[in-house]
Amino acid sequence: MNELLEKLFKGHAGNIFLLGLFLVFSLAVFIIITYFIDVKLANKLTGIVFSNILVGRVPALSFGYAAELSHFIVISINIVAEMILVTIIYPLFVFSFQGIVKVKVLEDFFIQVKAKKEQHQEKFDKYGRLGLFMFVFIPFWMTGPIVGAIIGFLIGIKHYTVIFIVLISTIIAISLWGLFLQEIIDSLMIFDSQLIWIILFIVVVVLLFFRFKDVILDKIQELFNKEENK
Repeated sequence: MNELLEKLFKGHAGNIFLLGLFLVFSLAVFIIITYFIDVKLANKLTGIVFSNILVGRVPALSFGYAAELSHFIVISINIVAEMILVTIIYPLFVFSFQGIVKVKVLEDFFIQVKAKKEQHQEKFDKYGRLGLFMFVFIPFWMTGPIVGAIIGFLIGIKHYTVIFIVLISTIIAISLWGLFLQEIIDSLMIFDSQLIWIILFIVVVVLLFFRFKDVILDKIQELFNKEENK
């Protein structure tokens, strides 16, 4: 056990993992303290964090603005949430790649990322760090900071450089998306605030379905198989 811990917290990947744990601890403490000061605000912050983790930055940003939080708070919480995901999952991939530890829950995701890297191999070879920056910046499915960071490692970019590129790209992307969505939410709020929450609910449900559709379909298939075997 001590040997495993030494490997996990050794080297650049280990330092990034430590940074991730520190960010988790800091965000958790911040939200807990906020609960003692303002429960409604703390609930909103928690909602942003879970929205970002489960369905991504756009719904999380929209949730924050619909909850009438300031631009600074919405942007900051989303940046921290995404960097937590990066600084936790990225080193776990590196450890898995090096054979130090295997995370079964993430193995399928890691396989998909490797396939994504092969799909865009020529572009990454041609544009290198700039290509990685744009890959993280553009919010399409199976792009973004986590996938971008892992691909950065696979194409040979140094650990700290990968995290720096991902951080800068994430800050710029979230800030621009925030300004854009804030204008839309503010415009819609003039008509009916309930409309915003209905739209957000529909978007979140759809995104959750697509994110977990394989699990859902597997469960449905299992139920059908059990019925047939009866």
